[in-house]
Amino acid sequence: MAMILIKRLPGLFYTYRYTVYSIIILTCTFVYLLFKWNLLCTNFQAWQHANRMCKLYNQGKAMGSLCAPMCSNNDIRSITCHTFGTTKEAVFSAEWHHTRLVFKSVSSDVRSLHWFDNGALKYPTEKEFLSTIRAVVKSKLNITLAHNGAVRLTRLKPSYEETDISKRQKEMDNLWILVQDNEYLLSTIYTDKDIFPQLLGTCGPYFAVEYVEPVQDVSSLLSVSDTKEDWANRLKTSVQMLELLDELETGFREPFHLCDIKLEHFGVVKGTNKLKFIDLDGVYPRSVINKIVSNTHNCNKDEDCDFYDCRSKCLKQYNKCESSVSNNNLQIVCEKIFLGWRLSNTVIVPGLLMSQHTPAALASVLRQCANPQNEDRKPRTSPENEIKKRLINVLTEIEQSVNDDFFL
Repeated sequence: MAMILIKRLPGLFYTYRYTVYSIIILTCTFVYLLFKWNLLCTNFQAWQHANRMCKLYNQGKAMGSLCAPMCSNNDIRSITCHTFGTTKEAVFSAEWHHTRLVFKSVSSDVRSLHWFDNGALKYPTEKEFLSTIRAVVKSKLNITLAHNGAVRLTRLKPSYEETDISKRQKEMDNLWILVQDNEYLLSTIYTDKDIFPQLLGTCGPYFAVEYVEPVQDVSSLLSVSDTKEDWANRLKTSVQMLELLDELETGFREPFHLCDIKLEHFGVVKGTNKLKFIDLDGVYPRSVINKIVSNTHNCNKDEDCDFYDCRSKCLKQYNKCESSVSNNNLQIVCEKIFLGWRLSNTVIVPGLLMSQHTPAALASVLRQCANPQNEDRKPRTSPENEIKKRLINVLTEIEQSVNDDFFL
């Protein structure tokens, strides 16, 4: 029987060749998209980037505190790829003296800092370079750096001034690429704010930050169990998220908006209870994201004014977007994280706070927080402070009650 089937395979393949071709094409496309969207990765990709880093270092094009440990001393080991979503071309982790760090790549598609004048290589003066860096930071974060802060940003080693002209020029080239990246700037400038991953070092167009464990495993969204202990962990994580959002709202000169919010973009530093936001590519001060949104012209519907999760409204009579983002971090977290994925106002995939243990009072305030004006389409209104206070109070009471049950 098996022999008969084997003999018939060529004929069957020919008869159904178009179906087979279609299946092969769809499978290849699916696998390609998994890699493209960073939902699937291999350590081969991570090693490719590590080799590229070392190639640039050996060519004298890459500088930074992590170049020698990675490429000469072999102190950095256990290179592993990452599958969590990111807009970065490369994200991989490694071990360095028992410290786990995450390498991220910066786009090299940046206009060169240096130029040629009648064949002679030219670089900006130190004063010009300092002014240029300050201008970049002003454009990206709308802050004017103090002189000392700007000087630190113009050096790979903040306390060391490179005096060798050739090395200094290469240092400028490396820094010029790095400061174009939003994540690098936030991790470098706001080291005193313990809500972004700490910068640990650089090497050419790569920089490394501390490893922060994503909180995705805290919830039982994809598990069968929904125990009291699991519910307590989810409550704790939710309270920590609200504290982080409050710090983003009040701890800076102006509020910061998280325009790409996913559960796995929040993480906890190992050995601590401190929650941090991991993916900083979509983190902007309010004035900057408002400018991005208001520069969107020729809109026909509200969705044309969305910048990922940061939403505005279309002024249809003018075919332009309003000059400000209409929702805020709390609304997005309530909608996407606490409630979960919905279809026609029905929860399809339950979120962090949707459980068999969820009391009616919490479910009610979550719905008001996620959609304050009960809009049929994507909510575009920020919840009032009263809703925020009610949510915090309800969560605190439930968390206290659950904790008391554990100690009875």
